[in-house]
Amino acid sequence: MNKLKEIIRENKSVLSNFSYLSALQIFNIAAPLIAYPFLIRVLGTDNFGLVIYAQSIISYFVILVTFGFNISATKKVSLHRNNAKKLGEIVSNVLIIKSILFLLSLFILEVFLYYTKQNRDSVILFNLAMWLCFYEVIFPQWYFQGIEQMKYITYITLLIRIIFLGLIFIIIKSPDDYLLLPIINGVGTIIAGLISIYIIFFKHNIKFRFQPIKKLKYYLNDSLTIFISTISFSVYKSTNKVVVGIFLGMSSITFYDLAEKIIAVAKIPQNILSQSVFPEISLEKNIIYIKKIFKISIIMNFIISVIVLFFAKHLVLLLGDSAMLPSIEIIEILVFSIVIIAMGNVFGIQTLIPFGYDRIFTKVVLRSVILYFFLLFLVWITLGFSIRNISIIIVIVETFSTIYWYYFCKRKKLW
Repeated sequence: MNKLKEIIRENKSVLSNFSYLSALQIFNIAAPLIAYPFLIRVLGTDNFGLVIYAQSIISYFVILVTFGFNISATKKVSLHRNNAKKLGEIVSNVLIIKSILFLLSLFILEVFLYYTKQNRDSVILFNLAMWLCFYEVIFPQWYFQGIEQMKYITYITLLIRIIFLGLIFIIIKSPDDYLLLPIINGVGTIIAGLISIYIIFFKHNIKFRFQPIKKLKYYLNDSLTIFISTISFSVYKSTNKVVVGIFLGMSSITFYDLAEKIIAVAKIPQNILSQSVFPEISLEKNIIYIKKIFKISIIMNFIISVIVLFFAKHLVLLLGDSAMLPSIEIIEILVFSIVIIAMGNVFGIQTLIPFGYDRIFTKVVLRSVILYFFLLFLVWITLGFSIRNISIIIVIVETFSTIYWYYFCKRKKLW
């Protein structure tokens, strides 16, 4: 008991972060899943699939607006958490850069919509789906994660998700109401962002100041390597839904989205663990500690994978209905990525990045993306696209990147 108390005392901030991040991840994933059966039934698979398709397109712009700051800014905030002046500089630069990138994304979207001659409803839907980008601008999770005070974000998220669910069940009544879905999300985004900004600038007394161009360039360049790896890593994730939507139809994208969301729930524990320990690993750079995290990750995610595989059919029927049963096959393939991603996370994000090997991390991601598009093209010209083939490609690519990251960890004598 004394040993246990000592471990808890030594890791108090990590355990606190883990608890709040657990709640945060659960709220973010659980709310859409709770609404899922209702939305499929009321909107229909085609209209709901169209909303998912629009969000998949907008997710490309989300990558641009994020610009890797969720890792690089978290690391900076963690290192300077006790320096109010430096924190003010970090927060100001990140908010300014993200705002500029948001306006740039909005301009690119309008040009895209104009030249692709989208119908009026599609134009409205795509513009409303930009709430995803706006969320990245005004919801500074990276700041609270860096100072290891995730309770603020957790409380805000809980409030917003409750409002989100309530409005969905009250407002959405027919298939024609699909445009209201991004509006509801947008309202939640604005409320969450305003509360977060208030906490930073008024409760924490962080001062916002307009920054010289030289400083903005420095922060852009500092995050560029992470951005390249993030854009590469996220592009093929988003491209899957886009390919499914274009070649297989909006109903198929609904099947794929449900399977992906179930797998995303299964990945929550690893995401929480990763985000909880990242600030401490960035500070301490303790490889023994990282290896302990690796062992925990493997055991935890293997158990989760078995549970998901066993209850796949029950989960699909619970969140959808018998019409959504094609999602089961996708789950049975993507379930392998749970353990694979957990291993890759430790080798890449928890080891290479904290030890300063950002460029190596990025190199692996870029080569993984090249492999992804090569396999996608190969399948297209030989077997033809199916949800099964696209899912298998994802598992192959994630296995490749994990093995490659491990290779560099060994080569640099970090493992």
